Amino acid sequence: MNLIDALHDDSVVIERDGPPVRDSTGSVVPGPPVHITVGGATVLSAYGVTVGSSSEEVDARMTVTTRRILSVPLGTDIRPADRVLHGGRRYQVIGAPLDLAHTSLARTEAAVEEVTG
Repeated sequence: MNLIDALHDDSVVIERDGPPVRDSTGSVVPGPPVHITVGGATVLSAYGVTVGSSSEEVDARMTVTTRRILSVPLGTDIRPADRVLHGGRRYQVIGAPLDLAHTSLARTEAAVEEVTG
């Protein structure tokens, strides 16, 4: 087993809003969420940081923001508004994903963050 296979031996669930529908008032709202399971994926600590990146805010409540890197097979349909479910946690994709096609470790990566509190 090579390094990439060893790192990417997990699966994640991509959650995104379904096609728009009209609510009881006639307003257009996002439809029920769609769940897409992706194998060969993992959520990694941010590069250059041993434990990952997190910050805390204390303003009458404790808010912790944790940033990670989602790594999925090259070409996976991942979008900026998607949520990622992994290991009992729910992450929000931040910005546009990046296809790393011209490397020996070809994959698609996206920055994700979890906000709790």
